[in-house]
Amino acid sequence: MLPKIKLHAHKLFKEKIFVILFLMTISLLSLAYFVEHNQILLVGDSLSRLNTSRKILDNLTPGFAQLGNVWLPLPQLLMLPLIWNDYLWHTGIAGSIVNMIAYVLGGYYLFKSARILSKSFIASVLALSVYALNINILYIQTTAMSEPLFLCTLSMAMYYFIAWITLKHKMQNLIFAALSISAATLIRYEALALLFSAIPMVFFYVWYHTKNYHHAESNAILFAALASLGFIFWTIYLTAIFGDPLYWKNYYADAHASDTGEKVFAQSKPFLSAIWIYLTSVVWMNGLIPTLLAIIALPLVIEKSIRKKSFHFLPVFLSLSVFAFMVLTLQRNTPIKQPDLTLANFMNPAIFDFSEFNIRYGLLMLPVITLLISYLFSFKSSILRVFIFALLLVQFSTYYYPGLVLIFQLPINIAGEEMQGSEKQLAMLKWMKKNYKNDGLIMISALKHDPQMFQLGVDYSTYIHEGTDRYWKEATANPQKYANWVVFDSDNDGDQVTKFLKDSPLLDMYYNRVYENKGMLVYKIKTKPDIIIKN
Repeated sequence: MLPKIKLHAHKLFKEKIFVILFLMTISLLSLAYFVEHNQILLVGDSLSRLNTSRKILDNLTPGFAQLGNVWLPLPQLLMLPLIWNDYLWHTGIAGSIVNMIAYVLGGYYLFKSARILSKSFIASVLALSVYALNINILYIQTTAMSEPLFLCTLSMAMYYFIAWITLKHKMQNLIFAALSISAATLIRYEALALLFSAIPMVFFYVWYHTKNYHHAESNAILFAALASLGFIFWTIYLTAIFGDPLYWKNYYADAHASDTGEKVFAQSKPFLSAIWIYLTSVVWMNGLIPTLLAIIALPLVIEKSIRKKSFHFLPVFLSLSVFAFMVLTLQRNTPIKQPDLTLANFMNPAIFDFSEFNIRYGLLMLPVITLLISYLFSFKSSILRVFIFALLLVQFSTYYYPGLVLIFQLPINIAGEEMQGSEKQLAMLKWMKKNYKNDGLIMISALKHDPQMFQLGVDYSTYIHEGTDRYWKEATANPQKYANWVVFDSDNDGDQVTKFLKDSPLLDMYYNRVYENKGMLVYKIKTKPDIIIKN
């Protein structure tokens, strides 16, 4: 018996090594491709996340207060060991490395989950391909965005819940599931849906199996304590630094209008409309065929799990809480701009010219779709497996021959862009690159010009911006005290330099106007500033 056990363990080890090498190879090839095509810095939020991480180390006022008060901190913190390097920062590879590791880990855990559910290596690899070959996750994992990290922690949480259910409630797996969700709450706010739905799931599942209320209660309390650690940390941080434990709520949870760059529109939507909008995003980001297969698999999963009393559907339902969360926020304040889900658009490659906004949110369902398809591969019918695989091959082929549009490809959509910013911002940036000679501090609004600050290619300790505390406060009253240069968009009230200095007589008194274009103004000091800060 012992040799058989060792043989089985050796086989599983080889399978895992194969999967990791498979994922690493695809990840590296994707990075090489998107770096070659200069695409990994084209998402504005990616630039901002790189900059946020850099500001913790490189700033007039460095420190963890630079993490800010809206975006959750883990993606930016994980870049710290890399972001100090100018090359890794300015190329964006500091974010790529973090997310590529997350992509490999997420895929590895999805494979492990599929292996439990399908009991077949081939079936598990085929199901994994839905995740691993998705053209949008392959692109996003080369950027500094938060989605790959979130998908990684979601995949880990689902695996440990499945293992906990399968392996007779082994406490170690429940603890790891809790810690995975705790990490997720430090990446994206959608993880709150996982947290608040997982706690009652743990309680009722344990109570159902043991009929022991106190045992169920103790498991739920332990899980809740560990799973809440991340969000408790964030709440303490916001209270200590900004004096408001729910500062983020003002941005994410309140209804307001959103400016997508082309038009301003109200974000409040009816419930059914919100469901359709997010489902549309899920289809465009994950592909029509994988999404349809997942929808078909869902009732089969529930029926099979209940019939066999395996309750494997619970982790899947837990992940679907993210769908519910997105629908609720879509009703309030989450804008998604995307092509309509119509037959005409499926036949029209011109949709890749569509100026999307937040369509990537649909990727959050990718792990759930992958696991649901693994359930289909768990059926013993070879004909069914071949049919499903043939359908997936059709989907994968459209990534390279997109005449039939079965997925909205982010890389194609952004292929023509070179850098972020409006025409006048880019013109100002070009002028600054030519004329700025590292000759003093620049006062500028990071709120409106963060991409240009990044593209100028100088250290962040060069800038006086909203996150530099006393330097900013003093400069808004007396810019000549520190700043050699003042840059602002006089036509944009959201530009914080405009807010304080647009009509200030101090600019003409102490500075020369050296650049003007469509409201973009650059001033250079006439003499040395009152106080010289070495940057």
